[in-house]
Amino acid sequence: MKNTKGLRRMQLDRFFEGLVGLKTKVPSAGWVKEIREALGMSMQDLASRLGVIKQRIERIEKDEVTGKLTLETMHKTAEGLNCEFVYFLVPKISLEEALKKQALTAARAITKDVENTMKLESQGTSTKAQKQLIEKLAQEMLSNQDRRIWKAK
Repeated sequence: MKNTKGLRRMQLDRFFEGLVGLKTKVPSAGWVKEIREALGMSMQDLASRLGVIKQRIERIEKDEVTGKLTLETMHKTAEGLNCEFVYFLVPKISLEEALKKQALTAARAITKDVENTMKLESQGTSTKAQKQLIEKLAQEMLSNQDRRIWKAK
């Protein structure tokens, strides 16, 4: 199972590679209103297509702008506009990088407590030795898919 998670992470990273940094500017009135108006469709027209009243379309458009619209409603509304609703998350950095970064954060947190105790006992280690220990622990955590990786913030 370890290999399948790594493979899936690699496949997702490849998929997202071209999308990293993608920023889509949402129209200030929201996509629903923007597309509806571009099609020359009235609120009543869209309401009829969705089997709802005009006031529901007003609410949908307001809720989209405020972020309160459900995914289910977006799917239905997109259908009414003859659109495809697309929803996904684009990682800020590759999933592999994010996992390694988090493993280092967790390793630092784990070794910090030990190092503090050792310093109190005048047995502290050098910065270089600490860094090597952190990197080694992070690598072990990655290899073992240690759940402590996600405990540190």
